[in-house]
Amino acid sequence: MENTGLKWREAFTFSRSEKRGLRLLTIILFLSVVFRVSYFRMVKPSAVQFKIPAAWLASDTLKPSQERDYSKPWSHSERNEDEPKQKGYGKDSVPAGRYDQPFKRSRIIELNTADTFELRGLPSIGPWLARKIVDYRERLGGFYDVEQLLEVYRLTPGKLDTIAPYLVIDTSMVTRLDINSIALDELFKHPYFSRSQAKGLLAYRDKHGPFASVLDLKKCLLIDEKTFEKVRDYVEVR
Repeated sequence: MENTGLKWREAFTFSRSEKRGLRLLTIILFLSVVFRVSYFRMVKPSAVQFKIPAAWLASDTLKPSQERDYSKPWSHSERNEDEPKQKGYGKDSVPAGRYDQPFKRSRIIELNTADTFELRGLPSIGPWLARKIVDYRERLGGFYDVEQLLEVYRLTPGKLDTIAPYLVIDTSMVTRLDINSIALDELFKHPYFSRSQAKGLLAYRDKHGPFASVLDLKKCLLIDEKTFEKVRDYVEVR
């Protein structure tokens, strides 16, 4: 045990020359830190001057003929005809990943015919929400009232209050469903009919024959008054 204790003691013991070297190294490190701090406090760095080359100022990447007057409404004739037309976006007139400056805001828009680019001109409506509005409109068949926009995912009452003054609705553009000839798969797509209601309605038609009027839809027990009030403007009897 005594030999082991001596080895540990020798491992943490410095000779006189080693102690002097540690003291000298500590003094050198301290002086270097003090010198560095003092130097940057006393000596101010010179200002960097950058001159723009005259050639840069002479060149203008935006030609006068290409400038657009944003005080005027945007028109489709201003779009670059050389750009390839994108497919697969339904009625989306703006290719994915490219969104030019929209036309002047506060322009009155007809909700049932507007494409995504026109909808983006509304306050608080971005590309994603404009696409959602068009998608829902196609499933619905058109809008009868601006309040129906609240049924669009993430369109809040606050946003509706903001854009409502700029919207008009042409109800003649609404697509109606012939309830006496529509197939089950097509009726499933309408957001106002649940799957059970669609099945029950067509089962009632198959059992009792064609509907004589839109009011006959209420004879089906699965079509309650609330559902009827929502769908009456979207169905017809031929």
